[in-house]
Amino acid sequence: MHPVERQPSELRIPSTGITLLEGPGYFGQDGRLLAQHWTSILLSKGHAVHWIDGGHRFDPSRFFSSMRSLDCPIEDGLRRLYIGRGFTLHQLHALIQRVRHEVALTQASMIVVDSMLTMFLDEQIKRFEARSILRHCMASLEEVSRYCPIVLLDGKAMSPLHQQLKHTMRPYVHHRLRGTWGDREKTTLRLASSTGIYDVAMKQPSHAIAQQQLNHFTSIDPTEQLAAQAIALPTIQTEREPTILHAQQADDNNQHQCAELGGPDVHIPVQERHAAMD
Repeated sequence: MHPVERQPSELRIPSTGITLLEGPGYFGQDGRLLAQHWTSILLSKGHAVHWIDGGHRFDPSRFFSSMRSLDCPIEDGLRRLYIGRGFTLHQLHALIQRVRHEVALTQASMIVVDSMLTMFLDEQIKRFEARSILRHCMASLEEVSRYCPIVLLDGKAMSPLHQQLKHTMRPYVHHRLRGTWGDREKTTLRLASSTGIYDVAMKQPSHAIAQQQLNHFTSIDPTEQLAAQAIALPTIQTEREPTILHAQQADDNNQHQCAELGGPDVHIPVQERHAAMD
């Protein structure tokens, strides 16, 4: 009798529930690359996405490379990306409370909360108050996650308080992806979950192209563009575009072989499911 052939597991966009995506870097900045890739796929399919920025680090140019590879017009795609920014913990709390009403209007297919716990670590916020607000936020997100998947971005615990807050979140989380670097050069991001191990190979896009497209997208008057070029602005941080690889079980020694995918399968919460093609 021949052994049953194991099917390769694929990293899929969450279809329901709350997914905690933990990157190895500071507050999930490396895991954010995967969330941006998922977002670009949904935008290219005509779906809306809500992105709540809790870490003051949202930059539209980070989506350009993925959207270009998916043949998604940048301006058209960004119209379906709804951005919310909280500069304080209470503003973040208000955004999370409000998003459940906004999703009913936009019919969004995913909600991303970037740097979920950053504001909760503010030294001016008492620990009891931080945990109380976090429970209230997670209860609201859990209610929304029944019909719209939610991705929370965070990193490794930076302090005992950070660890306590992650423990407070745990009962509300349905799926968890933990990221570690697969090599010393930090060219492969390895994500572990209950369904398998996945590798994300990092690529370095052209910074000049991304900056040029950002200027083209944000400029209205050519004279304003020339004036802006004369001002020394801080350089936008270069992001690495992820390439999703799936892990196959090679033998009983728990070794993995990686084969490149054209793109992760998209699971849209609106009753239709189809594979996403890059």
